[in-house]
Amino acid sequence: MSLPDGLRPRIIAVDLDGTLVPPSGDVPEGVAQAIERVQTHGAIVVAATGRSLSTTAYVARDAGMHEFAVVSNGAMIVTVDPESVIEADTFDAGELLAELTELFPDATFAVERDDGVFLSTRHFVDRGVSLDVREVPYAELTRDPVVRVIVRSEDHLDRDLGALVAHLDMHSIAFGVTDVAWLDLGIKGVTKATGLQKLCARLGVGADDVLAIGDAMNDIEMLRWAGYSVAMPHARPDIKAIADHVTDGGPGVGVISVLDRLYR
Repeated sequence: MSLPDGLRPRIIAVDLDGTLVPPSGDVPEGVAQAIERVQTHGAIVVAATGRSLSTTAYVARDAGMHEFAVVSNGAMIVTVDPESVIEADTFDAGELLAELTELFPDATFAVERDDGVFLSTRHFVDRGVSLDVREVPYAELTRDPVVRVIVRSEDHLDRDLGALVAHLDMHSIAFGVTDVAWLDLGIKGVTKATGLQKLCARLGVGADDVLAIGDAMNDIEMLRWAGYSVAMPHARPDIKAIADHVTDGGPGVGVISVLDRLYR
């Protein structure tokens, strides 16, 4: 299926990992030029990602996106140049962490504050999430409101973490990262789609004027919400099934393919 003639979105929302950038984390050659080209026609290209502000901003700037981003799976609307938080959806994590500790007593727990800083019971390095992870006593995790809670467990790679926490009534994203099972928990109903909706409301743009590009489970709501949606070719079949178009090429290349067809 090809992109329709005359498609001129005002907002183009692009997932980062697996969509705009490969596992190396480097912005592929030609991405910045393609983004600059569509932005000269009046569109605004924004990152919509599970990353925090600190790990989104430098990638966005390298890719030529200097205005807004939706980060932390929709919980925060930010500017990337300069780096600042416009709006954040926060909650008290005390009760949630207490239940998670019973479920996963040997896991590492982390929270993201509304300034993008991560506090964790054990230090870990993950440039795909945050450049600022601070090891703190467990009690400090509940001191301030947070935008999300992360569970890292070496004991649950073969278990469905999402099913284990379904009763907690939170929005959850579960996946494996090398030798660690990872669970990302935020406010139920807060997704990349709701974050984009809030940003678009500030800009006076409706969903019909948004094009979204993604490849993973945390992109599903965004792809359904946007007026036009594009999936990457390596996305799961159920994700490609909900998209209006499936692009070609790998991370970055597939995005360039879409952008080049919008304004010829």
